Amino acid sequence: MTKPFVLFDLGETLVDLKELLVSLAANLASKYPALGPELPTIVRQWISDASRAMPRSPGQAFVPEFEVASSVMGKLLRDRGIRLSDKEAGFILREGWEDFETRVRFVSGVSEEWLKEVRSLSAGLAIVTDGDRENVNRLLRHLPLRPYFDAIVTSEDVKSYKPNPPIYQAALLSLKAQADRSMFVSDSAQDLRGASSLGMATCLFGKPAIDASRELPEGALQVADPRRFPAILREFAE
Repeated sequence: MTKPFVLFDLGETLVDLKELLVSLAANLASKYPALGPELPTIVRQWISDASRAMPRSPGQAFVPEFEVASSVMGKLLRDRGIRLSDKEAGFILREGWEDFETRVRFVSGVSEEWLKEVRSLSAGLAIVTDGDRENVNRLLRHLPLRPYFDAIVTSEDVKSYKPNPPIYQAALLSLKAQADRSMFVSDSAQDLRGASSLGMATCLFGKPAIDASRELPEGALQVADPRRFPAILREFAE
């Protein structure tokens, strides 16, 4: 049996981001009570718009995720008559993130036991995430992920977002892995298309909440419940 290298997205693939939206909505409610009825819509639109606003096209200049997210939140609030700068919107996001960190958890189906099993079935594991290094490191202090992963690559590290090749290539290089012996796992079809373009196998986790596109690469596997993934790995290695 030839064990594959497995590369994972982070948010909504391993880490539940719903609590981030809860934390952010609570922080906004404390500052702008009049927004109350709109808050669920605002925070959902924020996470969706921020993902779309990241400079993903080839040749676009890199902008850190926090700057993108602050700009998007600033616009959403200004559109609702709240006068504030993007920098001030960033303070709101930081406060929400700090609360989120205290309650961060794995997505349903992922646990330390699950990670141990996946680790035993893999030649090496990596996290490949569109995020800033500081925020990712802060999450890793609250979740027991680091012991199971050989490499953790952020978009800020390589100045490139998925689905562009550099972020995947950096992870493969760190693992000393060949693309054709590797599998990329994400809740985003866009992530999987980028990995597939380099020759990696792909697996979609769950039901995508951020990436509305369902255009999966040819041969992509789909797993609604992460608890089924170890069986997928066993079959893949045969």
